[in-house]
Amino acid sequence: MPVPVLSQPPGKPDSSYVIPVFGGELWTIPTSNSVMRMLVTEKESKGDFAVVSTGGQQDNPIGFHYHREAHDVFLCLKGSMNVWANDSARTLLPGDFASVPPNVVHQYQILGSHTEFAGLIVPGGWEEFFRFIGEPFASSPMGPLFPTRDRRNPMEVLVPKLIAATEKFDMIPKRDHKGAEPTLCTKDDDKLSNSATTPYFLKADAGPRYASAGLLVKPLCQKADSNDKFSIARIEGSETIKSQYLAYKTLTFATSHHCFLVDMGSFRLTVNGQGSTISAGETIFVPAGQEFTLEVASRYSALYVFTNGGGLVELLVGMGKEYQSQIIAEEFPTENDEVDGLADKVGVKIGEPL
Repeated sequence: MPVPVLSQPPGKPDSSYVIPVFGGELWTIPTSNSVMRMLVTEKESKGDFAVVSTGGQQDNPIGFHYHREAHDVFLCLKGSMNVWANDSARTLLPGDFASVPPNVVHQYQILGSHTEFAGLIVPGGWEEFFRFIGEPFASSPMGPLFPTRDRRNPMEVLVPKLIAATEKFDMIPKRDHKGAEPTLCTKDDDKLSNSATTPYFLKADAGPRYASAGLLVKPLCQKADSNDKFSIARIEGSETIKSQYLAYKTLTFATSHHCFLVDMGSFRLTVNGQGSTISAGETIFVPAGQEFTLEVASRYSALYVFTNGGGLVELLVGMGKEYQSQIIAEEFPTENDEVDGLADKVGVKIGEPL
């Protein structure tokens, strides 16, 4: 039996599920040219995080603001977008990443005819802001992906909601902030901050890389960058590589939930005995306490994993060795001594195949 495929998150904890391409709980902000798709909410993660994806076309910046507690991230998947953080700004292209900790003044702007980006909201619950100011999205007659003809007056349908939201949610406007002129990511955008309070931009494929468990692991954000709250990484592999440790060992994380968003190719996941093949654009959520395996299922595959705490990212980085090439090029067999001592630190039980 495969992992259940749902049109939107189930609204309850302890359930693994798959969300199809462009699926999720769909909301649109009035007069915007975009749709937000909730893939994981606080209800599924027990408040630890939410994962959302957004698709849209060029629109005005959303307005400068900051959060006292919420940590935002922006991962560009298609097209381009501007992200401002304090006195810096970048135009993100596919694979580029931005981390915006609490108390950092920021805003974003979608560019082009069709841009897609994903984000992690920590802690979970702040996604209620979008339900509060938004409207459920119905594709007809607004289009299958996002609305393009909402000509209503924002002063009537949006601004009153925004004013009310600032009193109800962790969002403090900074209308007098003067943002920098955005530029493309530079050669210096090649490292994580190693600070829980410092925003940073990371150019695609420019950050740290590790050969680990038959996979290539590219961390985008780790515990040191998020006050131990979460980790994000891009994982790449090939079915031609036989030393896929995660395909032959089950992992059960005691407290870390995992959301996998496939970017290219396909992966096979088995969760508590339920097997599924997940392809580009699809998402699978694995709650804490459920055992799973992960196997690359096409000649080249890549996914992004979001987890609270260190989770799978911390395990793979700890097992791995620094790797120079930007793309996977060889097998990376796992030695037992690379795993010894890591399991207790990460909070994972490693078992035999399901």
